[in-house]
Amino acid sequence: MDGDPDDLELLLATTRQEVDALRDDRRLAPIQGSRGAALREHVLDLLGAFDHRIAETPDAGASPAVRRAFARSLRQSMVMLRGAYAALPWLAATREPTVNLGSLYLAEELATALVGSDVDLVVVPNAEAMYSTTSWPFSAVIDGTAGFTPSASRRPIVLNYPLSDGDRLLLHPLFAHEIGHASVHEHNLVSTVETGLDSSEAFSDAFSETIQAMKTFWPAASETRIIGTLRAMLRAWIEELLCDHLATEAMGPAFLLAFACFVMPLSYGEPGNQHPPATLRVRLMLEHLARRGWDPYLDSVTPGIKSWLTNVSADAAGAAPAPSFAFFRDQLADNAETLQDTTNVRVGSHCLDPAASIPAADEAAALLDASILPVGLDEPLHGRAILLGGWQSAIRRHGDRPEGLVHALADRRLQDLVGKAIEMSTVVTSWRATA
Repeated sequence: MDGDPDDLELLLATTRQEVDALRDDRRLAPIQGSRGAALREHVLDLLGAFDHRIAETPDAGASPAVRRAFARSLRQSMVMLRGAYAALPWLAATREPTVNLGSLYLAEELATALVGSDVDLVVVPNAEAMYSTTSWPFSAVIDGTAGFTPSASRRPIVLNYPLSDGDRLLLHPLFAHEIGHASVHEHNLVSTVETGLDSSEAFSDAFSETIQAMKTFWPAASETRIIGTLRAMLRAWIEELLCDHLATEAMGPAFLLAFACFVMPLSYGEPGNQHPPATLRVRLMLEHLARRGWDPYLDSVTPGIKSWLTNVSADAAGAAPAPSFAFFRDQLADNAETLQDTTNVRVGSHCLDPAASIPAADEAAALLDASILPVGLDEPLHGRAILLGGWQSAIRRHGDRPEGLVHALADRRLQDLVGKAIEMSTVVTSWRATA
């Protein structure tokens, strides 16, 4: 019977065995340096939470209901305990990074700029052809263990990138979008935007009209369920767009170009419950870049690709498959400045400023055109400007067309130079700061 002595004996023995196996794994050994240290501490907190739970095992005199509740809680938590084995290769990656070192330095800089200095970024390859981010992966059990106080205070962020993209440096501006999810959660940015929307009379009126339209579109659902569904989908769209805007602030046009390469072959104008259509995302990115002063650069460096993406963005106004999608699209497009302002405040001085970055990107591109490592002739160039210069050189080599973007990703020599230049620039800048 669930929670009887034999059942608890099995559960406790299994839990102890899994906890001991994890603690004894050499990959959980102490880490030299700070990279991965917070993630390791987070895993140890999970094991400590299980120690605490085991100590709270009901005694033989407890009621059957108490023993059943304890058994079910332990079973539910066991899924996460077994899932903790996924952290072991993550920790191994901190000792022997699996991504280009220049990209790793870039990703760590982005984590500081977008989330804050008190983070621990771990970058690991993903067998799936997708980018993703996880923060505090085991917090559900740790935070749900009454009476247990965790030790980890730095936010561990696990950034997954496709195994196929490890040396595709030109795609790595996508890291900024993924790290953006941690920034959104850490700083409650969705709530900031949603509060701003709710204060708008036009938004409130449109929301009320959409609720009524959805009653016809979804007659089996109650109004409460419709409102809850709309709110959940709205927040998901806001989060994705905020991450796009954070990446645009941090990476400038390089993010738009990477997005076009990676996302546009996968989707076009199809809206989803979690993601806005790519057409809308491109539209808002172009508007953001224009507002930040990047249009002259795009008109000069990549007018053909800009024209193509402008045509893509025009399709954002097409017919929507449901009133809810039209509502999200129209309201978020009408309130695009709220999204932009929220991310501009968050990124602050860490943004990629056109006035300072365009000359640096031009210098990097000229050096890359000559197959020279673009660290900088007089001063070390900023890593993000080097990457932008990499795109600039790639477009000159392979064409200012969608096909040129694809060919650019196959140019491994150029991307190797970009990665090595970012690595060397980071090292030199760090050395000068401590000299």
